[in-house]
Amino acid sequence: MEKTASATARISRRSFMALSGLMGAGLALTACSPTEAKDSQGDEAAKLELGGEPLDYDTMTWSGCHVNCGSRCPLKVYAKDGTVIRISVDNEGEDEVGPNKIQQLRSCVRGRTNRQRIYNDTRIQTPLKRVEGTKRGEGKYEEISWDEAIDLIATTMKQIKEEYGNDAFYIQYGTGVLGGTVSKSWHPDQTVFARLMNLWGGYLRQYADYSTGQITWDLPLLNGDAWSNNDVMNLVNSKNIILFGNNPANTRMSGSAMQYLITQVRLENPEANIIVVDPHLSDTAVGIANRWIPIRPGTDMALVAGMIHYLFTENKLDEKLIRDKFVGFFSDTFMEDVKLAEPKSTAFMGLDKSGTLMPDKDMSYEAYLKGTGAYEGTGEKTPEWAAAITGIPADTIRELADIFMDHPTATIQGWGPQRHSNGGNNTRAIGLIAAITGNVGLSGGGTGAREAVGGVPYPVPTAIPCFPEKNTVDVCVSFFDWYQAIVDYQSMNDATWGIRHIDENGVTSYAEEPGTIKLKAPIKFIWNYGSNVMMGQHADINEMLNICNLPDEKDSGVRMIVTVDPWLTPTAMISDIILPGTTPFEEDDIISGGTGWTGFVCIETAAIEPMFEAKPIYEIVTLIADKLGLKDEFTEGKTQLDWLEWCYDQGMEAGAALPATFEEFRSTGLFKQTDDHEPSIAPMPDELATPSGKYEVFSKQAFNLSKQWDLTGDGFVPDDGLDQITPLPIYYDSFEGYGDPLRKDYPFQLIGHHYKTRTHSSYGNVAWMSEVAPQQCWISEQDAANLGIEQDDVVIVSTVRGRSQMTAKVTNRMMPGVVSIPQGAWYDPESRDAATLGDPSVLDKGGCISVLTSMRPTPIAKGNGVHSNLCKIEKA
Repeated sequence: MEKTASATARISRRSFMALSGLMGAGLALTACSPTEAKDSQGDEAAKLELGGEPLDYDTMTWSGCHVNCGSRCPLKVYAKDGTVIRISVDNEGEDEVGPNKIQQLRSCVRGRTNRQRIYNDTRIQTPLKRVEGTKRGEGKYEEISWDEAIDLIATTMKQIKEEYGNDAFYIQYGTGVLGGTVSKSWHPDQTVFARLMNLWGGYLRQYADYSTGQITWDLPLLNGDAWSNNDVMNLVNSKNIILFGNNPANTRMSGSAMQYLITQVRLENPEANIIVVDPHLSDTAVGIANRWIPIRPGTDMALVAGMIHYLFTENKLDEKLIRDKFVGFFSDTFMEDVKLAEPKSTAFMGLDKSGTLMPDKDMSYEAYLKGTGAYEGTGEKTPEWAAAITGIPADTIRELADIFMDHPTATIQGWGPQRHSNGGNNTRAIGLIAAITGNVGLSGGGTGAREAVGGVPYPVPTAIPCFPEKNTVDVCVSFFDWYQAIVDYQSMNDATWGIRHIDENGVTSYAEEPGTIKLKAPIKFIWNYGSNVMMGQHADINEMLNICNLPDEKDSGVRMIVTVDPWLTPTAMISDIILPGTTPFEEDDIISGGTGWTGFVCIETAAIEPMFEAKPIYEIVTLIADKLGLKDEFTEGKTQLDWLEWCYDQGMEAGAALPATFEEFRSTGLFKQTDDHEPSIAPMPDELATPSGKYEVFSKQAFNLSKQWDLTGDGFVPDDGLDQITPLPIYYDSFEGYGDPLRKDYPFQLIGHHYKTRTHSSYGNVAWMSEVAPQQCWISEQDAANLGIEQDDVVIVSTVRGRSQMTAKVTNRMMPGVVSIPQGAWYDPESRDAATLGDPSVLDKGGCISVLTSMRPTPIAKGNGVHSNLCKIEKA
């Protein structure tokens, strides 16, 4: 039975609350209050006209954009008769960025389309149960009551805990509600599901994330730090700015994020030489760069080797810097360097208790560059060698190398280059070129990591307590290869699938003896909240359908998947129980953030009542807690609003410059503060957090792992030599990379890029967005002409894993031989027939790249190498 939408008016007239007495030392502050329609004097958005008439509304409340772009922009929500009639932006403060300026934190166009999300035909109206006897993915559901749904969930949980223990429960990765505090969906360990499960004994946790899998674990092999870099605004002091695969014009495009800041840098530093190294001429390159250097995907480490070979042979590098701060570069000190870099505790990977794992040949970077020692026969890594691999002319490689030596040069890598099958080496190589050219610790320089964006944060909690110390499950799994725990959990240990020990504080560690950290149970129950990962952001949707439909047996197969979401996403369609959640505009919460010199905290007030039978996530989990006999412990007697007051109280105790009472805090809504701090500069530390305390060009950790780990995952991954763990960040022919023999049948390298119309898959159901920029396969003019493809032709892109249909965008903004499909489009199979479900021949008509990508994990991080794909293209 189909239910119709209804919304009860929630009219809450609030008077403007003056803010006074809050000028803390060194801080300038402002507060922005909800307003009334008829007597508002200062709200410019209310004066905007539609059809020549002033906007007629009952209430304006503050809310925010909770999706995972990094900004979490505050939004003004205007409602009339219980219906949201307009979404507007923060227009309080100054229309510029700088010290002691309260910056406007304006949302991008995505955030302004939220009415189309609130009133969308994909809204889930009532609890749903998968029809008995149907497969996950068929999409056949029946309506049930909330009581039935909660009872079924709790009963199944008790059965699974009795059979398998808490190790069988998993909270799926999901960032669709990243911005909330009580309502947040990420990090999973900070959600209300984590609070519930920890009170009930715990659950299987995950490490790292889909955004930064390889940066998180591979970049620290070089420098002990995955994150530190100079603030964006410090780029005003840069002579040169090199962006490797970094496209904030699409990923962080709001008026309070990286793209806005780097645009300001361009205005303040017009002489800066901004270069984008990317297979795709991105919107960022078009908007701010002087130069685009197209590069074949997954070959950044070959580019770096070619640059360093040139600089080294021309004596342009600082030898003293390298000998003082680096290990593993020079041949004459190689064996001493190896001993310095030996891990000494389980805080590092690849512990060698036997002391027998030692290289028998020179594996220094100098030997690699010369093609000697262990690299005999591989040839010198000259710019000409690099040109043949990268597609970048040798003279351009030399020119780029000289630019790195023209200090200060800032190096920033986006998170695309590390999302390759060899992405761990990519990220280490990019960090290496920044460090070895002497640009770390300089104003205007940088480390080669992702940019920092500054801000002046309020010390208000961003999550409620979740009791990790009560979690009895002491192992954790990679965010990406959790699926193997459904297929065959007994194959999973530290040496096959990267299982790690995790303590009560969430700190992971490694095995003293390889192969001894093991999973103890299969995943039998999955909480899926605010997440379209399984049928969207993960990989190989067809194989995921097969995995999710494995029979529920003793050692494999999942028994229950529960999804909570406002919208019927593709992932919801593989769930057993679907519960309608609320949008951020139907509940109270807190968001916070900041950028440049401005920080903010915003207490959100529901603009409308929950639609249909939707409930806030806190209320949903409270109902489940009640069935498990944990309601009092879970709620501590607090409502959701009480928890927001708790956050306010905690912030006040920590010195937050906020009103004297919670009531004033709530009635005012948005608070911003600024100061005159200098943009931070990531230092060159005396001691890096590596075993040697220096930059480890040769990583003994990686060398040990190459001898200890089974990269076939106990026989589940082909032993084809296309996965390697290398002590140096070197180029090798990797899985579905440029040098994979499969390229003779699937000639194009396929990557994905973030799209302005979506944040991952969020906003994928907004018609306005898809009209502005439809889902298309970006292909070079040269390749399109060779295939007889013209602009807007319908094409089918195929890999060995599946087929997806969309139109072609024929452009000079793609490197020939490379095509790109914007990630995050909603999976839309031509058929959901049970007989063909999960078959690679089933055509996806949604243009979803995850039908085409591989779930083969990367060698060290066990992460997502989903930008390494070989494909073919044909007209439909």
